[in-house]
Amino acid sequence: QVKLKGCHASRAGLQPMLGRQGRRRSIIGVPCCALLCGTLYRLRPLSFSATSGPLRGSGWRQARDRTGLRLAGCKVPSQRAMRRLAVAARAERAHVLSIATEYRQEAAILQRSAELLGYRFQFCGIGEPWIGWGTKLVQYQRSLERDLGSGEMAPDDPVMLIDAWDTMIIGPADEFRHKMAHAPYAIDPVPWIAGERICGPDFFKANRIDAITPDMKTPWRYPNAGAMCGRAAGMLQLIEDLLAGSRTSDSEPFPEDGNDQDRLHAHLLELGEAKEPLPYQVDSRCGIFQCLYEAESFWKLEDDGGILPRLRNTLTGERPVVLHGNGHTGRWFMTGLWRDMDFLRRVGLTPGDLQHLPHDGPVAPGGVPDAATEQNWLSTFQLYRIYEQQLQKARQGILWDPWKGLNERVDPASPSPMAPKGR
Repeated sequence: QVKLKGCHASRAGLQPMLGRQGRRRSIIGVPCCALLCGTLYRLRPLSFSATSGPLRGSGWRQARDRTGLRLAGCKVPSQRAMRRLAVAARAERAHVLSIATEYRQEAAILQRSAELLGYRFQFCGIGEPWIGWGTKLVQYQRSLERDLGSGEMAPDDPVMLIDAWDTMIIGPADEFRHKMAHAPYAIDPVPWIAGERICGPDFFKANRIDAITPDMKTPWRYPNAGAMCGRAAGMLQLIEDLLAGSRTSDSEPFPEDGNDQDRLHAHLLELGEAKEPLPYQVDSRCGIFQCLYEAESFWKLEDDGGILPRLRNTLTGERPVVLHGNGHTGRWFMTGLWRDMDFLRRVGLTPGDLQHLPHDGPVAPGGVPDAATEQNWLSTFQLYRIYEQQLQKARQGILWDPWKGLNERVDPASPSPMAPKGR
């Protein structure tokens, strides 16, 4: 029986936390009565009447409302209230939500590594139709709402939202939690977005983003929608704001076939240029996310004997938790890292375990490309250099289309092999 200022929670009310014969069970190593009283103490008001009678005042009512318990003549706690108590009392968990409408080899490896490294992992959208990049936002919103509503995820739990086919988790959950609890990630409660060097899909937004983020001093300063992190409630708020659409769109929601990264950039500019607080920060030092879309590598491998080797950014000195093989060259670098890190063996998988699944990269993870594939993929580095030139000209207000003359010389029905593919 639990007593708190005349409050009596009956044995029947606590029966879900007791054994069949009334024997005490332990939840996360704490007896049930200690769990209940300890949590109620954590949720107590900061101040209340000094009288000896029952607790009163708005502060207590707010605490009562957060738990779903009524403490004056305490009724039997509901199962939902008990779930909330358990969530409030348990240790902070690190979550990974990953978008994938189809299960592929890269997704299977991501899931295995995330679980080995201590994350609570789940896919979003498996078996659902892929309408466009907005599908990612819709699926994330559903998963966050469900988990926050059920108590599987606490509002302050750190969570990552990452693509499933071109990301690698290499840092443990403990490190992710530690980074989220310390500077710079804990200074501002807003979410953090992976940063990349190329501002796509709209090169002309680069100067505007630079103007509202003058404190970012590294090349990885432009938001990439393939990897995001933050506290769960804050992540849900950002996703909802992105889906709500622009303030200038006459209340039209963001379409599911829209470009999520363009929407992310527009949202940042809309608030930043209005001198309002920025809706998120960019992980420009690559402390959590490292985008691999580069013309050359800016990292080195380090093996400390952990579950997986780590990458160190040679410019910032940071060791990212997640690698994102975005863009053409990013996929190529990622293909090499599967081999260089001996990734499959380190997570207990073999190519044979995965061969029944399709793969998204130029070759299966851990595989070696043939000469034709390698030559074709290396041409994407030339494409990257062209994008760099387009970005430089856009900064000067010049729209440069290097494919214009080429498109006039070839069959219009045949897409150019060097046609830009956005992100």
